[in-house]
Amino acid sequence: MENKNQYYELTEQQMLQLWKEEHHLEQTRHDCVVERTDGIDLDAWLTMQVREWYGHLLETAPVEWLPVEDVTNGVRMSVDSEGVVTASVPVECVRPVEWQLDGWSHSVTHFVESGSVEAEVQQSVWTRGSKEHPAVVDCGSSLILYSLAAGERAVLRKARCVVRPADGTYKFHYAALRTIREFPLV
Repeated sequence: MENKNQYYELTEQQMLQLWKEEHHLEQTRHDCVVERTDGIDLDAWLTMQVREWYGHLLETAPVEWLPVEDVTNGVRMSVDSEGVVTASVPVECVRPVEWQLDGWSHSVTHFVESGSVEAEVQQSVWTRGSKEHPAVVDCGSSLILYSLAAGERAVLRKARCVVRPADGTYKFHYAALRTIREFPLV
C-alpha cells in the first residue's frame, strides 16, 4: 500500500484487503485450513461493495479527497449561433470541479443541475450567464457553458474534473477511510 502525500493509490486486490481489515473480515487463524462449498464467494461480493463505495466517493466526497485532473485536451466543444458552448466530457470524468473559457472573467466552480430553475434561466439571452458572470449546466456526459459573444470562438482554458483512474486503481485521501465503515454492506 502506498501513501504519498496522504493519498492512497491501491490496486483492486489491495483495496479488497483494506476493505476486509476495515470490516474485521480477515481470518485470524492461520494454523488450520477450512474449506466450504456451500458459501458465497466473499471476495467477489466484497469487490462489488468496494466498487460501489468508490463510485459513491467519487460522486459525493470533498474534492480534496479525490483524484482531480485537467481534461482540457479530451474535451470536444461546439458553439451555437448565440455563443452557447456545449462541451462533451471524457468518459473518465465523474464530475466537474473547475471550468473556464478564454475571455471569461473567472472560473466556474458551482455547476447548475440540469432541469433546475437555475438551468432554465440560462435559456433566455437576457438572463443567461455571460463572460462577466459565467454559468455552467451539468448534463452528465456534457456541460453547457454560458456564454460567449455571438460568433466568438470557444477556447477552453481550464477543465478540471474528478476522474475515475483509467488504470483501475483506487486513489483517495486517507480521510476517506472513515467512510468505509459507514458505507452500508448490502
